[in-house]
Amino acid sequence: MVGFKKILIIDDEIINLQVLSDILRPLATIHVAKSGKQGVRKAIQYQPDLILLDVNMENMDGFETIKQLKGESVTESIPIIFISAMTDYDHEERGLSLGAADYIFKPFYAGIVKARVSVHLELVKQREQLEALASNDFLTQVANRRRYDMALRKEWLRSKELKMPLSLAIFDIDDFKKFNDEFGHSAGDELLVKTAAILKSVFSLNGYLVSRYGGEEFAVIMQNTEQELASVLVNKCLNKVERDIGVTFSAGVVTCIPNDDIDVKQFFQFADEELYKSKLSGKNKLSRISV
Repeated sequence: MVGFKKILIIDDEIINLQVLSDILRPLATIHVAKSGKQGVRKAIQYQPDLILLDVNMENMDGFETIKQLKGESVTESIPIIFISAMTDYDHEERGLSLGAADYIFKPFYAGIVKARVSVHLELVKQREQLEALASNDFLTQVANRRRYDMALRKEWLRSKELKMPLSLAIFDIDDFKKFNDEFGHSAGDELLVKTAAILKSVFSLNGYLVSRYGGEEFAVIMQNTEQELASVLVNKCLNKVERDIGVTFSAGVVTCIPNDDIDVKQFFQFADEELYKSKLSGKNKLSRISV
């Protein structure tokens, strides 16, 4: 994730939520949940970089909550720090064996809380940097196909759980083979780099993942985005590519609230079919569908 980090604090004691929020607000954007059940839902919704989880909560305690978080594919990799007033070794061992990254013990000492959380946020940053190196397309420096596949599956599951709209745009540079034949592969590579830069300038500020799907095709995953907004952004991109680079782009967009009637593969196929319609209708166009 780019920019300010997000922390989710899960605790059924309001005073603990207030104290920890005040301590950590200089470090990150803070979200809070007052129960384990609410915490799991908010973790899926907000995708925090770090979770602070109280062990001793009523109804669903921290141990059950961490099991659910680690059991969800969209939250399983989020580091979790347990909050506890208990300092016995068996209790701590159980938490660590369930996947906790660390423990913070009550009563809270602001300096220690900030120091521990800062260490884990830095680890998150370093991990993201390594993942970016491994999952970016070497030429264009947008996400590669592997990262796209993982991100789409993750957003599909997340959008299905939260009943949110998900939009996918597939782009293709018109007559790219002809351009390569006429101007050479070096010019073709430069065109791909410039096109990727425009895609990033239009979409990345909204937190959307831009990826090179293959060859001269690009894909953009737009979470929690209705078709009208997706279409506005795609058309903006088509116009900018034509104006700034002098070539044209075709695009296909699909939007749906994920459900059991279709799967991720079919979702992509709808977008790909719309791209094909754009090409048939004269190129430099957007074709779209809601399913």
